[in-house]
This record gives sequence, structure tokens and C-alpha cells, in this order.
Amino acid sequence: MTRTFWFFMWGALLVSLTSCGHERPLETVVTSKPSAPQPTKKPIAPPPAPAVIVKEPLTHKVGLLLPLTGSQADLGRGLLQAAELALFEMGQSSSVVLLPQDTNQGGAHQAALNALNEGAELLLGPVFSPEVEAIRPLIASRNVSLIAFSTNQRVAGNGVFILGFIPSQQVIRVAEFAKEKGVSKFAALTPEDDYGKLVDQTLKQLEVQGKIELLGTTHYSKGDLLEGNPGNARLLEDVALYKSKGVQALFIPEGGENLSHLINLLAPEMPLIILGSGQWDTPETLQLASTFKEGFFASPNPQEQKSFESRFQKAYGYRPPRIASLAYDAVALSEALSEKGYSAQNLTFSQGFAGVDGLFRLTPQGFNERGLAILEVTPGGFKTLSPAPQTF
Repeated sequence: MTRTFWFFMWGALLVSLTSCGHERPLETVVTSKPSAPQPTKKPIAPPPAPAVIVKEPLTHKVGLLLPLTGSQADLGRGLLQAAELALFEMGQSSSVVLLPQDTNQGGAHQAALNALNEGAELLLGPVFSPEVEAIRPLIASRNVSLIAFSTNQRVAGNGVFILGFIPSQQVIRVAEFAKEKGVSKFAALTPEDDYGKLVDQTLKQLEVQGKIELLGTTHYSKGDLLEGNPGNARLLEDVALYKSKGVQALFIPEGGENLSHLINLLAPEMPLIILGSGQWDTPETLQLASTFKEGFFASPNPQEQKSFESRFQKAYGYRPPRIASLAYDAVALSEALSEKGYSAQNLTFSQGFAGVDGLFRLTPQGFNERGLAILEVTPGGFKTLSPAPQTF
């Protein structure tokens, strides 16, 4: 991103005027008639210099809708500070003025209304899809765009762009990479929620396209993962069945505590090649490396993310939430487009933008496309198997 710096030059002009004279001796002159007095010519004053008009730099107000109080206040604080870090790193060249609004004080609709009434030209956030739904009628009536931090594709479109990491892209990227390595027979364990349904649909689509052979999908609830639950036996039986059919890789898109429960539960059927999603991009996943035959997933390029986390921690003293980078990139995007404006055409610039999560662009449908890397889980950390693309 090119940053513009203003340089100011100034100068001073000093003019010194001097005059001198001498005295003459008195004389007596006899005349018949005194000379008529001559009119004194007044010097012509130079025209006044034109007034110098100092223009205030043009600013662009951007609303930032976050949960700044309540149970999600820590997440909201992390996102707000990431946005502030973006402005700080842009320096005085930035023309963006942020208008933070608390979505827990009167709801997301009221927060958006407050920002718009203060002159916001673009809205960033909120985090959760029900809040996006609440704002949709307002942005339609005000003819402004909203860049949400949600991953729910259902809320995209008609002025709403989602910047969150879309699971389907991660599934496609990791499945295609596995296919290049000779892996073609897949099975999946997915949660019984909207996220799991989206993963199921993507895998089914890949199967219809002939890109993978899907031997089966097993759904589970959070309770099924608890030790001693009858669901434990069902999950083990299904995985054993997939192995008998020649499964080559098991897709588990969840991360965190649920991933740990699943991997520990499946220990009798290990080792297996396990494929994951961007939810694996946490330090906790590395603790499971010794249980995988191989484990890899699709995620944004980790180098830029690590640099962002380091700068954030230095500034604020703690590790940022994983999605704090979305707030940073959204503010950087709003700055990049501040002079051109926030029309849908400008927001969907086909060449995309480079952010701390790598290359991305917004689509006319309201989704985002990202350049994703393939990362392997190893005891020494995440290893890049396939770098993220640099251009679309």
C-alpha cells in the first residue's frame, strides 16, 4: 500500500530600507513672485498579496461496530485496538476518522444509526451474523456499505460484505492440495451446526465435480465428544468403517477444544492423515502433532500474521484475538479507498488488497476471496507446504 506524506515548505523574505541626507547653508533669494507650490505625488502602493488559505485535510468518517461491553468485551477491545494500530501505523497521512460504537448498548441497529448520524461513510463490523441482519435495512435506506467480520455467507449481499474467513474456500484449497499429493478418498467428521452444514455442502460439491471420492460424513454434537458418552462408540465405529473402505484422509474442520477431544477419542484408529480448516491456526493444535500421521490445513500466510501479532503485543501487552487482523485490514482498506470513495465498484477492486492476512478481495456477491497457504502441523510449529498466491 502506498502511503502519502505531506511535506510543507516555507520561506521568509526580509527587506531592509535605508535613507540618508545632508544639511545646506541658509540662502536669501530675491524673486518677484514666489513659485506656485507643486502637488506632491503620492507613491503608488503595491497591490496586496493574495491571502493564503490553509485548507484542513479532508477526513472520512468510518463507523466501527463492536461489542465493547458485556460478555464479548475482551473480543471487542482486541478488535478496536487492532483498528487503532492500523491508524497509528499509517501515521499522519491517514484521512480516516474512526467512530467506535458499542453494539451492546442499544443493539447493533442503534450502534449503526449512531455512526451514520455522525457522518460515517462506511461501516465496519459487527462480529456476529444476527447483528448484521439487524443492520441490513438501515444500510439499504442510507445507501452505505458494511464490511462485517462475520463468516456467515447467508448475510452477504445487498451492501453487506463479509470479511471473515470463509470455510468453503479453506475446504476446497486443502482438498485440492491433498489430491495433488495422491489423496483422493476422503471421509469427514463435522459438527451438527451451520458451520458443519456448510462444510458438508462444500465436500458434496467437490464430490459431484469429481474432485474427491467422499466415503461418508459423520455428524456429532458437543456432547458426543465428552468422555463416556454413547456418541464416543459411534464415532469410533464410523471411522473404523471408513478405514475398511480405504479412506486416505479424514477431514476434521474444527479446532480448539473440540479438535483435541476428537483426536484423543480417535487414538485407537490412528495414525491417519487429518485435514483441517483455518480453525486449526492456534498454538493448541501444535500439541496434537505427534498423534497425526500427517496433518495440514489451509490458512492465510502465517508470516504477516505473526508480524501483526508481534506489533500488537508490543503496543498493548497481550496476544490479540485471532480475528483482530480483520479489523486491522478493514481499516487499512478504508484508508486505501478514502479518496476514491466506498462505492461497491471500488470495494470490489478485482486485483484485491494486501493485508496482514495476505491477499484478499471482496466480490460483488458480498463474499471475500483469499490467497491461502497450506500449513502442516509439526512438533516444531506450522510448516508451509504450499505458499499463498501473491496475485489473483
